[in-house]
Amino acid sequence: MPNCEDMEAIERKLKDLNIKYIKRSVEDDENKTTIDQLFFNDPDGFMIEMCNCENIKLVPAGPLGNIKLPVDRHTPPVDLNQNGKDANK
Repeated sequence: MPNCEDMEAIERKLKDLNIKYIKRSVEDDENKTTIDQLFFNDPDGFMIEMCNCENIKLVPAGPLGNIKLPVDRHTPPVDLNQNGKDANK
């Protein structure tokens, strides 16, 4: 199965398996990026969301020492300037 970094491959796989899905794109004007989302139901009826969320900058909600990012896969960018503070304040 393709990973979330290749949303087009995931969409092709869903089509190949005749799985109904909804596709959405969310634009982040501030960071000039787009997040693609695919929504579908698993066999038990639970909604599954797959997205290329690694395009989003992570903004820590607390102390930086609490961040635990995976080391065995792509690490998303982290915005250390805000350090959990609202940029508008």
